[in-house]
Amino acid sequence: GSVRESVAGKAALSFAYDHVCDQSSAQEEIFERVGRDAVDGVVEGYHGCVLAYGQTGAGKTYSMQGGDALDAPNAGLIPRALKRLFERCESARNAAIEAGGACEIEVKCSYLEIYNETLRDLLMNTEHDGPAPNVREDAKRGTFVENLHEERVHGAEQTYETFLRGAANRRVGQTNMNADSSRSHSVFTISVESRTKAHPTAPTTKKSALLHLVDLAGSERQKSTDAAGERLKEASAINKSLSALGNVIKALVDVADGKERHVPYRDSKLTFLLKDALGGRARCTLLACVSPAHVNVEETMSTLKFAQRAKLVKVRAVANEE
Repeated sequence: GSVRESVAGKAALSFAYDHVCDQSSAQEEIFERVGRDAVDGVVEGYHGCVLAYGQTGAGKTYSMQGGDALDAPNAGLIPRALKRLFERCESARNAAIEAGGACEIEVKCSYLEIYNETLRDLLMNTEHDGPAPNVREDAKRGTFVENLHEERVHGAEQTYETFLRGAANRRVGQTNMNADSSRSHSVFTISVESRTKAHPTAPTTKKSALLHLVDLAGSERQKSTDAAGERLKEASAINKSLSALGNVIKALVDVADGKERHVPYRDSKLTFLLKDALGGRARCTLLACVSPAHVNVEETMSTLKFAQRAKLVKVRAVANEE
């Protein structure tokens, strides 16, 4: 699909994407276009990542979360992903049993917030006095977060309740752009590990993968929000983090063009955490949310340009299988 956008006094620009949804698009369509492949892949051992990007008020959190019920008609990408995930897990178990084999699948989830470049575990209460979460990296695991609580879950309903518990702890604050603006990046991660014996004499195959579902803080300029004091500090941290994400995307596009470039993953907690996902090892999709309002045309243009650059990153996902 394509989008045409124009600024007063300038020629209209066209942007091409894999798919374009408008205001009439149902939440189910968003999931089918954006989330389904990533969910199916994680059961098969492929890392996945969906990032919602755009200015405050453009619909990122609504697209990712939607209504407050798992089966609500306006349920967002995350609840739909959870339902699809556990359906696929059940199908994998049944297929192995029918073939005379066996399949064990363990699902865990974690939920963290990146606020002013500090990581916070959204599934632990604020009085928790243990060591703070921290992004680390090693040769075997890639990037991971130490000291982050992982909750073992057994179904879509339980997992969604866990998600809502964490979502209630997210930092929100009023700005000129939105009365209930998310002032942090949030990363809801689902871990899937499976051990499958396809038939009685087959060796056991182990697969493991992570699915990151990311709701980014708003990408608007500080002057648009009338930010001051604590809000200004938040806005500065958000813009620095999103700028780092933009620099990583730009470097990855250069690498895709055959240029030798250092990719600055460590310039922010967000890009370091998502290093494996952004770097091509995952089925990664960017959901760019824009406003149709003319007053937001500059923010919309910025988001459209960011998404067009991101589309040029080459993805070579491989299954994590032993």
